Amino acid sequence: MLVAFIGGAIFIVVTYFVTLVSPGGTFDNADSLAADIAKTIGGSLFGAVFLTGLIVGQFTSGLAAQAAVARLLYAMGRDNVLPRRLFGWVSERFHTPVFNIALAGIIGLAAIFLDVATSTSFINVGAFTAFTLVNLSVIGYFLRHRGDRLSPWRYILLPVIGAIIDIYLLTQLDSKALILGLSWLGIGIVYLLVLTRGLTREPPEMTAIAEAE
Repeated sequence: MLVAFIGGAIFIVVTYFVTLVSPGGTFDNADSLAADIAKTIGGSLFGAVFLTGLIVGQFTSGLAAQAAVARLLYAMGRDNVLPRRLFGWVSERFHTPVFNIALAGIIGLAAIFLDVATSTSFINVGAFTAFTLVNLSVIGYFLRHRGDRLSPWRYILLPVIGAIIDIYLLTQLDSKALILGLSWLGIGIVYLLVLTRGLTREPPEMTAIAEAE
């Protein structure tokens, strides 16, 4: 909770000062907005330094994201959530899940063909969809455990408000991202039905991610 509050405060403060420098919500070139604002604040030299830092930061962030995705896929493969032969395989030479790393890298390369607005929507559609389902799951938990004297405002009112806000934010995203995201969600639901044989058995549970051997 503390991390969420601190991160949220940082975003609000940064957004406030950026708005002072470049007010309004419509810009001629949103893709270069950060570099343009840096140049406005400190001139060409500061803009160049900022752009260099931005490139290095995005490169390292991409590597971290790729490694994290590959690790998560490995854990899902190891626990038979995904096909173990592919996703749970570790290279004897490199001692890493090479297939997962390559798959994450290939999919990540698709971002070359996207603009900032569309790529951001692709990220947010997954987040908002997940948050919506989490809120609905809390309501479902309440309905299944009504005899445990759970608080209705915590298990009904707050999740309903959260789900409504998330659904509204979903409707504001890029249409291409919505189509792809909801299609991916549908594939996941179908895969879950196959994995659990029509919800007649419990799905595999993921254990803590252990070191690859």
